[in-house]
Amino acid sequence: MALAIAAARVLGPVEFGHYSYAFAIGFLLGELADLGLHLFIARQVAEDPTAPIGAFIRAKLVLALTLGAAGFIIGLAEDPESPRRVLIWLLCVAWLLASFVDMFNQVFRGLQRMEREAAVTVAMAVLAFGLGTGALVLRLGGAGLAAGIIGGHVAALALAVVLAVRALHRGQWSARGPGVLAGGVFRQAWPLALAMIASRLYFQIDLLMLGWMDTARAVGDMGVVQRFLGGAMLVSGVVQAAVFPAFAASRSAAARRRLALVTFVALMAAGAAICAMVWWLGAPLVDVVFGSEYAGAVRPLQILMTGLICMLPEYAIGPLLFAAHRERPYAILWISTIVIIAVADLWAVPAHGAVGAALVKVVVTSGLVVGELVVLWRVRDDLGARG
Repeated sequence: MALAIAAARVLGPVEFGHYSYAFAIGFLLGELADLGLHLFIARQVAEDPTAPIGAFIRAKLVLALTLGAAGFIIGLAEDPESPRRVLIWLLCVAWLLASFVDMFNQVFRGLQRMEREAAVTVAMAVLAFGLGTGALVLRLGGAGLAAGIIGGHVAALALAVVLAVRALHRGQWSARGPGVLAGGVFRQAWPLALAMIASRLYFQIDLLMLGWMDTARAVGDMGVVQRFLGGAMLVSGVVQAAVFPAFAASRSAAARRRLALVTFVALMAAGAAICAMVWWLGAPLVDVVFGSEYAGAVRPLQILMTGLICMLPEYAIGPLLFAAHRERPYAILWISTIVIIAVADLWAVPAHGAVGAALVKVVVTSGLVVGELVVLWRVRDDLGARG
């Protein structure tokens, strides 16, 4: 968030718009490198702390190389004179590295070693901020900023590997035996993988649609909105990190019901509080934090923050469907959500710009959460608990 504020002020709305568009592509490809494997690792290690992870790492390398090639091709498709080409290449590298960091954080999460996950996450944020800010101070532009982020992610990955080596037994790193594909993990993971792809696209689709059908300045405004939204979603991420391992490890249906109910109500209340604050202070907040050049971000920000009443609970409750072994309905709901948003944006973005995209997202997200609650209600008697 702090780095985005500095970038928005130094780069200006147009260059920040190009950077935000490339960021969306790189971030999306980095998230696709998950493909459902991360939650499988967390669940497997939570259920058996001695479980091997070597096959997962091998599969992760294959995914990362494939997606890196895809990012290179996407960059080639851009105008050679546009700054987007180099930005896409650099930010794809940055977020593929971050995906590896997240994989190891899932291992720490499954082991309930939250202090190690926190150390890696803080190190990555601090180093990326320091190096990225240095690039901005030196006036190296968006490309220099992206290179700084790469440096921070490389250092964080090195730290994550060192901590993982200390946390795991040597035999757990072995890739011997049946691979992830042969062992049926991909067959089990494909519903979750599709849901992960859709859920990550959910946050980037506004920037991608605006980049396709609107101006770089409009993308810059939405980039500001996304930074506020991403900061607010950290609340859900922290709760998910605490709740998911306990939910997956629990063998009591009653305990799972209590966790699901408390999590949903608490996060909905947090979303309502943030929403009220942004409707009251949205305009001065954008002006003070990002500058008056981004006044166009105020209304879509207020609208999307209204959606936090649904978004915050969803991003913690959604993975509970996976822990309850309800991957397929989870995937169907998310794929339907993205298809509906994309189709609606074809009208909303040209007609109403960022405001239209924000309205579409809030309405469709409400339907997603209702669908997930229906699925949880249907399995309320056991919630996937294995006695």
